[in-house]
Amino acid sequence: MSHTGTSMLEINHIHVSYEDNKSIISDVHLTVNQGEFISIIGKSGCGKSSLLNVIAGYIQPKQGNIVINGRQVSKPGPDRGFVFQDLALFPWLSVLDNVAFGLRMAGISKKERVERSKEAIQMVGLTGFEHKSIADLSGGMKQRVAIARTLVTKPSILLMDEPFSALDEQTRESLQEELLRIQKETGMTVILVTHSIDEAIYLSDRVVVFDDHGQVHNIVNIGLGRPRIPEIRVSSYFNEYKKQLMKDLRYDFQIYYESEGSGI
Repeated sequence: MSHTGTSMLEINHIHVSYEDNKSIISDVHLTVNQGEFISIIGKSGCGKSSLLNVIAGYIQPKQGNIVINGRQVSKPGPDRGFVFQDLALFPWLSVLDNVAFGLRMAGISKKERVERSKEAIQMVGLTGFEHKSIADLSGGMKQRVAIARTLVTKPSILLMDEPFSALDEQTRESLQEELLRIQKETGMTVILVTHSIDEAIYLSDRVVVFDDHGQVHNIVNIGLGRPRIPEIRVSSYFNEYKKQLMKDLRYDFQIYYESEGSGI
């Protein structure tokens, strides 16, 4: 979905540190528009997931703030849904009960939570599996359940922390297509953390590259148009973006060798 150009999320000069004051995120500033798909890439430990947790309200920044639709937020809320790498599904519950769990905890009536859960299950393509056990599902189907459990709360921002990393390539690409379809249907803003450059390019309007110091090194606008088609993955345009992002991810190595020499 093409974004509207209306700012909905402002990440204002966020700083996050460990207890020993070692910096995780340093002065990250970013504005995200309504309906935009943003991916964040960078090496392990560079602060990508920490930033998602700040946006979600699970981590409080040392400095800076998060503003959503003009309102500063500092704790979790229903306007932000989070799909974790660890799905954290309840294996003793059915698909329907897993999806409805959050609504049940919120005190939503049984009739409404069943209706909303079935709608979310249909959205992720699992109609007919409502009463299946989680143990009977494939990895890709479990991931669909996790997405449905987040969608059922109808968030305006979907935060995703490497949700497809444990899946085989075919399943991963299938779920990428589903995610784009869901975003188009709902108009949600999506912020995805991923280690896959290909995934970031294929899904995103912009790709944010973190350096090793928890700072934004570069932001690449992905001008591949919407809707995305699978064939774009093998196009020359796609490969140019891939070369750019690979170059960006090597940024710190280049700085090191330029300042220290090769050591040979």
